[in-house]
Amino acid sequence: MRIFYGWTIAWTVLATWAISIGPRQSFSVFLLPFVAEFGSSRSAVSAAFSIHMAFYAVGGWILGIIMDRVGPRRIIAWSTGAWALALIVCSQLQSLWALYLVFGVLGGVATGGLAYVPNNTILSRWFVRYRGLATGIAQAGVPLGTAVYGPLGQLGIASWGWRTTHVAFGIFVAVTTLPLVLLVLRDDPKEMGLLPDGDNVPPASGGTRPARENGVIGSGLPRGYWVIFVANTLRGMTMYAILVHQVAYLVDVGFAKMAAASYFSASFFLAVLGGLAAGAISDRIGRTRTYAAIAALYVVGYVSLLLVRGPSQTILLWGSLLCGGLANGGASPVFAALLTDRLQGPRLGFLLGLQNIGFGLGAMLGPYLAGAAFDWWRGYLSAFLLMALAIVASSLLVTLTARRPSWSTR
Repeated sequence: MRIFYGWTIAWTVLATWAISIGPRQSFSVFLLPFVAEFGSSRSAVSAAFSIHMAFYAVGGWILGIIMDRVGPRRIIAWSTGAWALALIVCSQLQSLWALYLVFGVLGGVATGGLAYVPNNTILSRWFVRYRGLATGIAQAGVPLGTAVYGPLGQLGIASWGWRTTHVAFGIFVAVTTLPLVLLVLRDDPKEMGLLPDGDNVPPASGGTRPARENGVIGSGLPRGYWVIFVANTLRGMTMYAILVHQVAYLVDVGFAKMAAASYFSASFFLAVLGGLAAGAISDRIGRTRTYAAIAALYVVGYVSLLLVRGPSQTILLWGSLLCGGLANGGASPVFAALLTDRLQGPRLGFLLGLQNIGFGLGAMLGPYLAGAAFDWWRGYLSAFLLMALAIVASSLLVTLTARRPSWSTR
């Protein structure tokens, strides 16, 4: 029995996403070295990541519009080359403002074109019935890249410094990811004479494939679109506040830097499992229920982390890593599957890109607010509790829209 090529696509997207996005996701281990290098506060350095996420969101939307015309694979290839270049140029920066420009603006636009919008567009064309599982496999690349690049970044900083580490990251991204994108990825199963999910009979010819997407026709937005936009913003806040500040928090309460980076990495290895499981579970019980469970895990993860006050409290720490890691891995693929279920049509790139602005806005605000809270109150208590509340509100908004006919998919 021949294996459906769509699964090759899903695993390739996992690999390219992990390799290319990993350097961005490891920003947490560079936070304190940047503070020391540029003589700035944590909020000022965190602003570089916030600027990156803002341009990631806007870039993803603009490139999504272009993608609707030229196809996802070309956008991913161009963006990967630009991101590799940005990483190499980062090694030469001499000021915080230059970091804002190169990592923040150029790097943000580049990652906007190689990640969420084009990858999920490709997957939505190759899968319908197994979209949750396929998305879970592919988006496991994000936590996998984070888990691998986190300790590699810390090791590189300790051995060669942050500048040489950025050069190594940029070269590695270019020589590994570009060949996979150009030689393996395909925009649509039609290019290979195939149907989604590997079916042999199209639905119109009597197949039994259950339809999940409603489709969006015309120039307007579906009812409830902006409610989901807000939910996506809250999700971004919750996910990226902890991403940027977890290592610094653990160092503050007494962990060695390498130990903190190792725990950071462990949480994202758990996130790989969370993504794979959550995507498959959402295919069975629905996106909304699965996302609610993910929100509950996030709350437990944040609260447990706040209760860790020293290296001896390993049980609490591992509880936080387990819950937070599984939630971090599951949130993106379930939300992406929810969106692609509901927004299928010729303007998918535009609609996903606009949603990505909501996520990017949250990913921009979360790290900055957490850094500002630390600078003001010398601690993360208020910021982390705010992020736990944000993901609960996000889940409630998703549940609200699921009850409306135009947004109901299951």
